[in-house]
Amino acid sequence: MVLEGTKKLVILVLGLAGGYLTTDTRFQKLAFLVNQEVFNLAKFEPNDYGPYSKELMRAVDELEKEGKLVYKWDSDGVSRYYLTEKGKEEFQQMLNQFGKEKVDKAKEIIQEHKDDPLSYLIAYVYKKYPEYAKNSKIKDKVEEWIRYYHL
Repeated sequence: MVLEGTKKLVILVLGLAGGYLTTDTRFQKLAFLVNQEVFNLAKFEPNDYGPYSKELMRAVDELEKEGKLVYKWDSDGVSRYYLTEKGKEEFQQMLNQFGKEKVDKAKEIIQEHKDDPLSYLIAYVYKKYPEYAKNSKIKDKVEEWIRYYHL
C-alpha cells in the first residue's frame, strides 16, 4: 500500500504541470524538487541517477488502477504521464487542502523547470542537492553539464 501523501504528490505535480509530463526522469526530478522544497510527502533516496522514489512509481501504478492517471510508453520510447478527468477532479479538490502559498510555490517550481532540457534539470538537481548524487553512475557527465550551464 502506497502512502496517501505520495499519491497526492503525484497528482499535484501532474496537475500543476497542466495534467501532462513526459519522461520518468522529468517526473522524478520535478516531484523531488516539489517534495524537498514544499510538501515533504514522499521518500526519495540517492540512486544510480540521482534522487529516486520507488514509492512514487508505486503511487503511479495505484493511481492508474484507480483511473486517475495514464502512464504509457509511446512508440518513440518516451514515457508519458496524463491525468484523467477523475485525476483532474481530485487535483482541483486538493488545491484547497494545501493552502495557496504552498501551491503557488510548487507551481513556480514546476513552471520554472518542466520544459528544461533534461540535462539542465538533472544538473540543477545534482548541484542543489549533492547528497542525492552520491551513488550516481553519471556523476562525471553531470559535472560537465553543471559547468556547461554555469550552475
